Amino acid sequence: MVLAAGWLAIPALAQPAMQPAWGLPQLMAGLARVKSASAQFTEHKTMAVLNAPLVATGTLDYAAPDWMQKITVAPVPERFVLSGQQITMTDGQDQQTHVFSVRQDALIGGLTEGILDTLAGDLTALTRVYDVQFSGGPASWQLVLQPRDPAMRRVISWMCIRGSQNRIGSIATQSANGDHSEMSIAETVDDAR
Repeated sequence: MVLAAGWLAIPALAQPAMQPAWGLPQLMAGLARVKSASAQFTEHKTMAVLNAPLVATGTLDYAAPDWMQKITVAPVPERFVLSGQQITMTDGQDQQTHVFSVRQDALIGGLTEGILDTLAGDLTALTRVYDVQFSGGPASWQLVLQPRDPAMRRVISWMCIRGSQNRIGSIATQSANGDHSEMSIAETVDDAR
């Protein structure tokens, strides 16, 4: 009887320990650990008013929890800075600067909130503004964000953020008017700080 009980216990000991499931909470916790990052980007914008996609290139910088910068170097120099709830944009050939709150522009405010809340790993803030659909695993994950607010849905249909581990590799957006943007992101540092 003792021998039989011993044999029954061996298979239980031989099984590997179960790994906890990896999902949205683990993704957001990993993203929250990134305190700063820098990257190069290439963005393809398809717009009804253009005959061909507009391709832009430049750099991205992020510092947790609420600062990010996008510097476009081509085709036209532009600088976009989000600091807390304030946006500063310098654009065009004349390089005029505009400063406003994220609440003043539904498209820019909604996009920046979705991206910044994802970068910060703030699932509570993200789900206040978006319905979040998660798929994938640590090596390749995807978040599809759809605005909860009907007024925002009239501007942004959805945003799709893809990545690996705690790195974002691409951001796609679909506007309600049919305009589409796909940004590829390549970090310029090996380890996020």
